Amino acid sequence: MGTAEKQMIPAPGEPEGRTDEPLRLAEELLISRGRNRLCYHHPYDPALVVKVPAGPDKTQVDANAREYRGYQDLVRRHGMISCISHCHGFVATDRGPGLLCDCVRNEDGSPAETIWDLIVHHEECDLPSILAVAEAFCQHLVAHDIRLFDLNPKNIALRQCRNGTYAAVALDLKGRFDNNEFIPFSTYSRYFARRKLVRRSRQLLDRIVLYRQNRHRYQHLFQPPE
Repeated sequence: MGTAEKQMIPAPGEPEGRTDEPLRLAEELLISRGRNRLCYHHPYDPALVVKVPAGPDKTQVDANAREYRGYQDLVRRHGMISCISHCHGFVATDRGPGLLCDCVRNEDGSPAETIWDLIVHHEECDLPSILAVAEAFCQHLVAHDIRLFDLNPKNIALRQCRNGTYAAVALDLKGRFDNNEFIPFSTYSRYFARRKLVRRSRQLLDRIVLYRQNRHRYQHLFQPPE
């Protein structure tokens, strides 16, 4: 991993090791802005992105730790699955603690765009193909009990394959550790997790159509409205 490997620091709860100068994340490296985090291209390693808190609130500061915990849970349950952006530990940055994750790229090496980018910011898009890929992705999650509940168009990249098709890749892996249910049944029950995944899948497909039909209302936004 080169420079990124040298910059990495342990995950919470792991033994502390050697750290170097904080990684500098210039504004031109910014990829996307969310409610809780900002995502930057790694300045030295094109295979990685760096996610940092968007502000000082506890929810923002804790988001990386929740994602890393969710990632560890996914790998423990399912192994090195291909439908997620894998995490590679933590790094000190000039914008706060950063989480290193795969930079999802197309076959030609260019960064993959999210569903949100394709349906909102492109004049032309193949909506039926995007819906078909999103539906197949959701069906895969349900069939294999992969508990990724934050299924919004900004959190799913569509990687262009050599044959012109898309492969969906989840970018936010907090999963069952980012559960807002009063009693978190879906965190621990496969039955309730499946019901929630099916419901969130329907919502995703409906929102893809809605956002595309009304894309001129959303083009000024970095992310889907709440």
